[in-house]
Amino acid sequence: MEKNSKQIIKKIKEASYKVSYRIALAGEAHVIGESLIKPCLQDIVLCVLDESYSKQVESVSLSNNTVKKRINDIADDIELELISRLQACNAYALQLDESTDVAGLAILLVFVRYDFNKKKLKKICFYVKV
Repeated sequence: MEKNSKQIIKKIKEASYKVSYRIALAGEAHVIGESLIKPCLQDIVLCVLDESYSKQVESVSLSNNTVKKRINDIADDIELELISRLQACNAYALQLDESTDVAGLAILLVFVRYDFNKKKLKKICFYVKV
């Protein structure tokens, strides 16, 4: 039983990360997780499955602070992965460009091109608000 509850906790945490990732991709406010997504999920699960599953969905943490932390964790992981890939490759190319966002704030765009696992050239773009 303890192993089963650990698996459920792991799945709940994974679900929280996946929803946080989708919130980041959509560019939505972090509070949308708790104010809209979670109640909708609970309604769907309650209608389609049963109340016990709805209680598991209720335990998925999607608060503003949790979503922010999850997004930061994902960004940190991507940064570490990029650094390790660049260290492992023979050569890479950097391209820098300056742009502005909708609020008129300056943004530094960084494009990185590199070979990975002897496959096609990978291209990654990230930006830094200046």
